[in-house]
Amino acid sequence: MHFEEQYKELIVRIMTEGSYINPSKGPAREVVGHTIILEPDVVPLIQGRKMFYKGIIGELQGFLNNAQTDEEFKSYGCNFWGAWTGQGVDYSRLLHDFNGVNQLKKVVKTLRDKPDSRKHVISLWDPSSPTLQPPCVMHYQWIVSDNKLNLVWSQRSADVMIGLASDMFSAWLFNKLVALATGYEPGKVVMQIGSAHIYDVHDPSEYLDRETETDNVVSCHVRMRSLQDFAVSLSGYEPQAPIKYRLCE
Repeated sequence: MHFEEQYKELIVRIMTEGSYINPSKGPAREVVGHTIILEPDVVPLIQGRKMFYKGIIGELQGFLNNAQTDEEFKSYGCNFWGAWTGQGVDYSRLLHDFNGVNQLKKVVKTLRDKPDSRKHVISLWDPSSPTLQPPCVMHYQWIVSDNKLNLVWSQRSADVMIGLASDMFSAWLFNKLVALATGYEPGKVVMQIGSAHIYDVHDPSEYLDRETETDNVVSCHVRMRSLQDFAVSLSGYEPQAPIKYRLCE
C-alpha cells in the first residue's frame, strides 16, 4: 500500500478506534501499536498538504553532526528545534557518545564488515539522561538482505499530524544515506510505533477531505562525501497547500 494511504489509514484508525489519554502535552486520542512500511523507490513526502522538507533534511544533518544548540540546527536549515535544545538533544548525543561509544561509526563499520549480523543497532533510549524531552525514536536496527539495507525504526511515541508526517521522510532518507555510506542498495523501512496519537487541538478532517495523487513521481538525489557531509535535492514534489497544526510542547 502507498505510504500516504497507510498514513491516512492510521489517522482514520485513531479517530474511530482511539482511546482518550491526557499526557503532559494535552488530551489526545491514541492507538497502541501500528506499523508503516516505506518502499525504497517511493519518496515518502505526503501530497495532501505541503511538507517543508528542507527543515527535515536539516534536522537529520544536525543529528548526524551532533548539533546541540538552536543556532547549530538553524545552520543546517532546521528552524523548529528551538523549543527543545535547552533541554539537551539526546538524538544527537546518543548517536555520537553513548557511554563512550560512537554508535554511528560503529554501526557503519559492522555493516561493512559483518553484513549478516543482527546487531546493527543504534539505541536512543538512555534511562540515566536528565533531558525532559527524550527521543521519540527508541532505536534503529539495520538488516542486510540480498545486498539491500533495510531499516527497522522503533518509535515509542508519534504525534501523527505533525511529527509522523516528517518522520516518514526522515527515516527513509536516513536509511538511504547509511546505504550509500556502506555500499548497499536502499531497502524497506519498517516503522514500528508504540503510541500513535492525535491531539485534540489537531483536526485532521481538512487533510483527510483532500484528494491525494499517489502516482506523482518525486525524485530524490543525494550527493554525499560522508554521513556528516551531504546535500539532498528533490524534484517533482507538487503538494497541496500547507495546513498549520499547532505544536504541542
